[in-house]
Amino acid sequence: MRNTVIIILSAIAASMLSWYPADAQDTGVGATAGLGHGEFDSYPDLTLTNMLQGKIAGLQVRSIVHGLGNNVPDLYIRGQHGMSANTALVIIDGVERPLADLIPEEIETIEVLKDATAKILYGARAANGVVVVTTKKGETNTERTYHINAEMGITSMTRMPEWVNSYEYANLYNEACLNDGLAPYYTQEQVEGYRNSTGAFDPLYPDIDWQKEFMKRNSTYRKVTFDMDGGSNNVRYALVAGYVGSGGYEDAAYNTSLNRLTLRGNLDFSITDFLSVTAGISGRMEMRKWAQMTCAQLFTAASTYRPNEYPLILSPESTGLTQSDDIPLFGASVLRPTNVYAEQRYGGYTEERYTRAQTDFGARLDLDRWVKGLSAGAYLSFDNYDFLQLSLSKKYPAYAPGTYVDASGSTVTEYKQVQQINVATDQSRNSTTLQQTLGWNAYAKYLNTFGKHRLSADLVYLYSKTTNQGVTQDIINSNTSLNINWSYDNRYVVEADAALMGSNRFQKGNRFFMSGAAGAAWIISNESFLKGSRNVNFLKLKLSGGLLGFDSATSHLLYERAWEQSGSFKFGTTANGATAFLTNFIRNASPDLKWEKSLEMNLGVEGLFFGSRLSVEADWFREMHYDIIGLNDAAHGDYTGDFVTYKNMGSVFNQGIDAAVKWSDTKGDFSYSVGANVLWSKNKVLEWDQVLHGETYRYTVGNSTDAMFGYVAEGLFGKDVAIDGHPQQSFGHYQEGDIAYSDLNGDGAIDGRDVKVLGNTFPRTTLGIDINLRYKGWGLYILGYAELGVYKWASNSYYWNYGENAYSVLALDRWHPVNNPDGSYPRLTTTDDANNWQNSTFWLKKTDWFRLKNIELSYTFDSFRNRLLKDIKVFVRGANLFVLSSVPELDPELLDAGLTNYPVTRTFTCGVTFTL
Repeated sequence: MRNTVIIILSAIAASMLSWYPADAQDTGVGATAGLGHGEFDSYPDLTLTNMLQGKIAGLQVRSIVHGLGNNVPDLYIRGQHGMSANTALVIIDGVERPLADLIPEEIETIEVLKDATAKILYGARAANGVVVVTTKKGETNTERTYHINAEMGITSMTRMPEWVNSYEYANLYNEACLNDGLAPYYTQEQVEGYRNSTGAFDPLYPDIDWQKEFMKRNSTYRKVTFDMDGGSNNVRYALVAGYVGSGGYEDAAYNTSLNRLTLRGNLDFSITDFLSVTAGISGRMEMRKWAQMTCAQLFTAASTYRPNEYPLILSPESTGLTQSDDIPLFGASVLRPTNVYAEQRYGGYTEERYTRAQTDFGARLDLDRWVKGLSAGAYLSFDNYDFLQLSLSKKYPAYAPGTYVDASGSTVTEYKQVQQINVATDQSRNSTTLQQTLGWNAYAKYLNTFGKHRLSADLVYLYSKTTNQGVTQDIINSNTSLNINWSYDNRYVVEADAALMGSNRFQKGNRFFMSGAAGAAWIISNESFLKGSRNVNFLKLKLSGGLLGFDSATSHLLYERAWEQSGSFKFGTTANGATAFLTNFIRNASPDLKWEKSLEMNLGVEGLFFGSRLSVEADWFREMHYDIIGLNDAAHGDYTGDFVTYKNMGSVFNQGIDAAVKWSDTKGDFSYSVGANVLWSKNKVLEWDQVLHGETYRYTVGNSTDAMFGYVAEGLFGKDVAIDGHPQQSFGHYQEGDIAYSDLNGDGAIDGRDVKVLGNTFPRTTLGIDINLRYKGWGLYILGYAELGVYKWASNSYYWNYGENAYSVLALDRWHPVNNPDGSYPRLTTTDDANNWQNSTFWLKKTDWFRLKNIELSYTFDSFRNRLLKDIKVFVRGANLFVLSSVPELDPELLDAGLTNYPVTRTFTCGVTFTL
């Protein structure tokens, strides 16, 4: 049974490095949390990072809109810390590596480092927090164990946007024309033709449901893994192999597919009683294939192309065109010459191949025979990443109809070719990428006890260098850290840390920064007045703080002037004269930049109560990022141009609370646990470059870094607000049915000086709830997750209907003085006049939501007489089962999902796991 308890780490979170020896006693003063093996594998997904949402206190997993297997979310720890570069650092086996490369079966532990004493070990990129992953290594003196897992299921699209059909569109567009003072575009005969359309292939009156024609509601998910681990007295080992694959939602001749293979092996063995070595190798190969039209292009087309854009296929009889070979005649429009049917069925394909190989080698020395408690080690890693994209592109002629009136007064339809033929027979290599990372780590550790005193001292050196093909600037970081941890009688703990952080983002002479941290803890449960208590099994108060350097938000080479080659001119009096290329100045040098810094404090409590059935951890944190680097342009006039320099000018204050609580118990054959974790955080800009003016509500300073600035909408002219006497709005033409805005500064004009903070894009509160029930062989796991205090702009193509784009069903409720005087949506228009398309309260959505994230129902058979087979677990799983929010039309977590790329998907799988 899963039973996540609070992970209490030792000094400087030593167990975070797989090659680094962990302390056995609880002497930690910092804030950490984590998961063990098997606590995140019930969530069926192509990307491991998505499995962590709602699982760990303080960790925020922000989903993104992307294609098949590319929806790798951003990881944040305790909110947003600065003006940019707020995501967490990910360390896998001591080296910075992508978390999305892993599958759950490879992982032994995932730990989140949140305070200064825990983060300082990892250098200049760690101030935002660190996610540390240790892969499976096996255990000494354990029996060899095998696991074979097979899982298969379906995924389905959720909350897809709805659009009007051709008949509705023709009527609405005619109304838009009348609103703009134009004659109706469609005749009554055409409107009736669309009413009686035969569908997407109707030669005169097409009615295309783009989703129905080119997207599948369901796709497949499949996964097979094998892992083995064990160890003897001198050896421990682990081997993991896995395959995961899925199909896409595009209904095309070349079916979208993803196939991913993973292999990892780790081996530790002792050569002598004082020398041991470790070796690890891992590889990941991923193959993707899709039609020439990408998923992003297809979903964008489905959300912008009109339902009557063109007939997908034209007939030679009705057009007079000649069809060649077996290729149909494709329809098109002058505005959109790309025929989606041709692209999906005949347009060729694209293949991508990703390969990542990692090798790790290390050695450890136990020097205890010479100096009691002394050990040392070193670790070397090589990572190679290769990306290759191949494609076979085909373009077939497409024809758009045009009409004219001939000499007899008759209307004649003529078809014009708007896309030329281009049929390739050989694959083309579009792009290649090669990335290499070298890591070198070393440590010396001293650990000893003197009566009731315990002393630990750790000296650790980390170095990494990443080289990208085609990029002249390597990324180099180093960190030399010293940790001293002293405890007395396992009751009082004091810790001090120092780190010399190095980064090549700064000029020589300024590439190192000395960071420091300190902390103390009081283990109250070991005091005489609580020792032996039945209700208070463990209780610790802790306080820590520190000053860390930070370089992730700093661009390379800001200390040098920058030039670029752009443009050219000719010598002589003719166009054939010699060509000279221009070199332009684009950035002034900023040689005096200092490091960005993070000043932090953490106050926390950890406890186990009532026979360790109740576990509690809560932390209050405050931090200030200062000396943030930005372009100092607001302090200078526009005449200075590119001569403006960067400077250390910003500071951001962030504070909050994160907590986790879990109750676990067993009653006979029934065991259960109920847990929750919560994070509340909010930041405020204290200093930043801004123009000073009278409207203080427009300032960046004093607001959060994710503040959403916009206009206050009063309603619609003609319905809610009288247009006569209203202050002049400066966004182009407007009339009754358009949005009216408030004049905040009272100057009689509504313009950029009337915007204010309306909301925030980053959630103030995140909440995870998990329930784990087990009765005999039965198991039930439930995970829910919520984001609260978050807003989004409803500004995509579903909400903003204008011009020559498709209309969503929202347009049916547009305001019109006769046809729909109670309508709540702005009047329709054939133009893109900017008045209605301003960020304002009219388009502001409060997108708080709760999602039933994951369910697993399982049964484990474990009564086998065959000694080879230990148990069999059969299971059914579901992911993203439903979401509750005040936004019913689209997914509140990702309003652009299903519009610009894949939607949020729901997954159901079934499978079996054999343990041998």
